[in-house]
Amino acid sequence: MARKGIRMIQHTSPVKRETMGTTRVPRKTSWYTVDLMYEGVDRHLQFQNSTGIIYERVTEDTMYETVVHTPNEQELTRMSMTCPNCGAVSPVAALTEGCPYCRTVFRINDLFPRVTNTFFIRENASTKNQRKMGKTTGINMLVFFLACFIPSLLDRETPIPQALFMSFFVALIMGGIFGYIISIIIFMTKQFNRDGRKRIPFWSYVTTKGKVKSAFAPYDPYFSFEKFEGQIISLIRMAIMSDHPENLASYCGGTLNPYFQDIIEMTYMQAMTVQDIHMEGSHLCMTLRTWWINYSEKDGSINRRGDCIDVTLRRNTAYMEPPGFSITSVRCRNCGGSFDSVRQRICPYCGTVYHMENEGFIIEKLELV
Repeated sequence: MARKGIRMIQHTSPVKRETMGTTRVPRKTSWYTVDLMYEGVDRHLQFQNSTGIIYERVTEDTMYETVVHTPNEQELTRMSMTCPNCGAVSPVAALTEGCPYCRTVFRINDLFPRVTNTFFIRENASTKNQRKMGKTTGINMLVFFLACFIPSLLDRETPIPQALFMSFFVALIMGGIFGYIISIIIFMTKQFNRDGRKRIPFWSYVTTKGKVKSAFAPYDPYFSFEKFEGQIISLIRMAIMSDHPENLASYCGGTLNPYFQDIIEMTYMQAMTVQDIHMEGSHLCMTLRTWWINYSEKDGSINRRGDCIDVTLRRNTAYMEPPGFSITSVRCRNCGGSFDSVRQRICPYCGTVYHMENEGFIIEKLELV
């Protein structure tokens, strides 16, 4: 946005109608407690440039957040963090007693809880959808009424009042039930077809978590899918939003699609499917399809659209990562110096190339579907 001279303003507030407030769905794993939290909000999004407002959108959405809480504190010796004062990388357990280099005391609640993903699902079409569902149900009831009444009318032995009563009864029960079922099917189909979602097959979507967990089971008994998903989404955003992705230690995929250069805001829509998972020696390789709502700018105009992005990842299972989230600061295996691995892949102190696949995931390919 800075390169394009654009400013984004976004704010949310609870919807004014009656709501249940914030709903929390907890998920526990061996290391983490993950809360999926959601609430109805009014969302106001605006983009500005030097000429003023160039895009504005006000919607009634459901806002979702994935919140990860403190892991097992007895295992803090396995978690490495960068000292917020001097930049040295040390185990979290040591930092809670005071950094060995500058004596800064690090609190575990400085790291957790952490929001790993936020996304919005549009709800402002609910009234329109209800009208369509009512119309579909009404048409089905009419079809059932006519299908029952016309034969009864042709059968002169059945009194008209009795034929009307039976037709109304059949239309109300059978037509209402079938109409409701059909309207639900149509509604769900439209939901899964909108904004590029049709490229995320429903069955593949619901089985993704199980497939990914099975792939990691032999190598990481403490694997958390929620943490994994948050990391992958961060890596994709980092590569696409970077002016020079070739300098990132987490990216080695070559030239990106020119469209990515114009994206100024990305929202991951909590939809991911597995395209491929296989092993190459000790390296776990996988291709995932992810669904996003992206805002792009070109020639002063803002465009909103749904995109599916395939990402091919690799990591060395011989070096499974300890709990934690930071991939920005690492310790050089050669000289021990700490540096920002997001900005550079070569240690600035000794020139050693940093192989991020031994610490986490690297992106080998990003493809717009």
